[in-house]
Amino acid sequence: MKHRLYRIFAILALLCSAAGAQAQELFVYPTPPDSMQTLQQRSDYFISRFWDRCNFGSAMANPVKFNKSFGDWLSLMPHASADTVHAAVNKLLKRFEKQGPETLALVNMAENWMWSDTASMHSEELYTPFVRAAVANKKISKAEKARYQAQLKILESSAVGATVPDFTFIRPDGTTGRLSDAAEGASVLIFVNDPDCDDCRMARVRLSADVNTRDLIDKGRLTLISLLPDEPNAEWREAAAAYPENWVVGAMEDADTLFDLRYPPVFIYLDSDHKVLAKGLDIDHLLGAFRVANTQKRRNR
Repeated sequence: MKHRLYRIFAILALLCSAAGAQAQELFVYPTPPDSMQTLQQRSDYFISRFWDRCNFGSAMANPVKFNKSFGDWLSLMPHASADTVHAAVNKLLKRFEKQGPETLALVNMAENWMWSDTASMHSEELYTPFVRAAVANKKISKAEKARYQAQLKILESSAVGATVPDFTFIRPDGTTGRLSDAAEGASVLIFVNDPDCDDCRMARVRLSADVNTRDLIDKGRLTLISLLPDEPNAEWREAAAAYPENWVVGAMEDADTLFDLRYPPVFIYLDSDHKVLAKGLDIDHLLGAFRVANTQKRRNR
């Protein structure tokens, strides 16, 4: 509770004072008028007008301070309306759409703040426009674009709200399976895991033993696809022989081109049309959701 209150007070202080911005020696931050009382109103004002007084030439010549200001701008976005945030991001990117180095500087900062392993506010939704801008910019070389093109494919294939492409995988018996083989009308849980990963092994044990997961699969309400993010090998085939019979099991060598695999095990939950409803789930929350879903179904009978 103390941490939450401290964060709120820090936000309000940022919204109410331009003195902190002057200390940045770059530009003065906007100050919302006193007539705006709610946090969202003040955040909308701050986000939409943030860069109005910025001299980008001098700001970008001081990357450390510019990065700090960029982070201050992002920090208020979770409290602003979605329309305001997206409009502000698009306005900033459009300013540099014909300038390669400047666009690259923006996407690099955005990556550090929202995508990297050390990101302080991980957000695929906010990061995606920056990646798209880098990929579309004709002044950025193919070599510099390559990593962002790979990221964009992942973001557009498996971000929340995206429809996962109909990928293929190799079953333990050597035959080919597809996402479209999932039971019609069933939700899909994509479970990317590796026999050598301790957290993956524990998640497999808990999913295998969970009565609600088993019940949802047996009743055709859920298809669980367990994927090895590598080419099939003897060790995996031996381990897969012990997986539950009602799981779909496969190896997908190019899984890292569709899914963000930095934090295994990876769970991606899809609706029956293979649209991503949730990702980044941990095993406790996942099993809790299955328990609630199965309990509600029983009550509705």
